[in-house]
Amino acid sequence: MHRQTPWNRVVTTTAPSTRPVSLDRVKRSLGLDNVRDFDTTLMELIAAATQAVQNDLGRCLVETSYTLYLNKWPGREIQLPYPPLMSVTHVKYYGDATETLDTLSTADYTVSTAGDPGVIWLNEDKDWPDLMDRPQAIEIQFKAGYGTDTDDVPAAIQAVVVMTASYFFDQPLPVVTGTIATELPLGVSRLIDSERFQRY
Repeated sequence: MHRQTPWNRVVTTTAPSTRPVSLDRVKRSLGLDNVRDFDTTLMELIAAATQAVQNDLGRCLVETSYTLYLNKWPGREIQLPYPPLMSVTHVKYYGDATETLDTLSTADYTVSTAGDPGVIWLNEDKDWPDLMDRPQAIEIQFKAGYGTDTDDVPAAIQAVVVMTASYFFDQPLPVVTGTIATELPLGVSRLIDSERFQRY
């Protein structure tokens, strides 16, 4: 049985350079192919829809760099949020002996990007170093997402983002960037349920 990692704090280090769907695709879904009057609004709604879908799925869609802060080592494995995991940039920690931010050797751990979520495994012959008694003593920087391009995002998730952005445009309601499944048509909600990340 896997033990969940207590994610004390996660911040975005580098935001994605692209969106999971294009402006043209959303315009086609709304029948606005040759209309430019709403382009700025639609780009804002695509951004809002992307954030709402990511929040609801618990997933990262397009390559994004994050930094995870932990107060202590959670065990011999560290589960990383916002799957799918692409890579781990570094694992740093405030050592008890030096009281400075040190970098853990990559020879001490193994990164698995195959599972959901991605995991950092402490190698069998290694131990986590002792930590300084302070909050957020561990800093892990990693990249998550399906890839760098729109085409890397699964078609079902792209469809959810398109339908969500279109729904926001059609409905004179405040944009909600939390749980959106109860505010969207049943078909969209079912797509979201099929792609949602479940922590075990």
